[in-house]
Amino acid sequence: MNDILQDKMNDALESFGAKAECTRAERHRHLAFFDIRLRDGYRVRRLEWHSREIALSLQTQGEPIITTIPRLGVVRLKVALEEAETLRLNDLFKEHAEPAGILPFLIGETDEGKPLWLDMATNPHMLVAGATSSGKSTLLHVLVENALRRNDVDLFLVDPKQGVEFSRYASEAMMITSTYDETIAMLENIRQLMETRYVEMRKLGVNSIEAQPETFTKKLIIVDEAADLMMWDSDKTNPKKGQLEKLIASIAQKARAAGIYMVLATQRPSVDVLTGLIKTNFPARLACKVTSHQDSKVILDRTGAETLMGRGDAILNTGKHNYVRFQVAYVDPVRIVR
Repeated sequence: MNDILQDKMNDALESFGAKAECTRAERHRHLAFFDIRLRDGYRVRRLEWHSREIALSLQTQGEPIITTIPRLGVVRLKVALEEAETLRLNDLFKEHAEPAGILPFLIGETDEGKPLWLDMATNPHMLVAGATSSGKSTLLHVLVENALRRNDVDLFLVDPKQGVEFSRYASEAMMITSTYDETIAMLENIRQLMETRYVEMRKLGVNSIEAQPETFTKKLIIVDEAADLMMWDSDKTNPKKGQLEKLIASIAQKARAAGIYMVLATQRPSVDVLTGLIKTNFPARLACKVTSHQDSKVILDRTGAETLMGRGDAILNTGKHNYVRFQVAYVDPVRIVR
């Protein structure tokens, strides 16, 4: 199968005169990738210009996502060949042992067929974006379920949809807020906790929870529909105008060492929602399908997320994961039996 895919890609490259050769093709489930080695003088941009022709030739689900892998000397094209399969989180946990790390979360499976573990402690604050039916909400539930499988994480959930998204965790989360004022109060308490932890850490001679992970219970804050809150935060008629952004930035700047981590999610990753101050303090980025290349640039600082399939087809970019395409695991509405 992989040889056939490689031949198809080489036929496509030859058809439009590309000075390039496919040296490797791999498929796992509905996702595949192709490694392309460029000949001298042939530019990556010229290959990008032909992405639509490649998609037509291979009959893919959408256009390829193109990245470079300098250490291998190749350009990698990532594509979806079919509709996404359902990938159940519970099954993934049964198949794969937890790796070493402070707070490893299993969130899906890569296009290479490998489990995708994200250590929330080393990627402490993350932005998540995705349009309706993109899989964004499913991803948030995957994060929650990972946290609930552990005994060292307290959950704080923000659900502006009046609890519709996170209500099933009411008995297990430390707190669920749904209004702007409730969220401000909750984040202020978290900020004070962060400062208290720093005082205790100085007494213990600990610079970071990473050195002694058992020092404190970890705190994970997940904010859904952050756009709704941020728009009100910037409203001139709001007497607390700007407080939410300042609290989020204050926590994000210092909270990692104190074992406090935050995820902001939005359907609308516009610059008035994900401001420069917010983006600077949230280095980990995860994009499900978005509606435009402008939205992709806001969340990932590059295009590509607009060509995803939806239904959990996603891209992760962190310090460890360089624009990894993966399938978000699925969480059943019925709670997972642990």
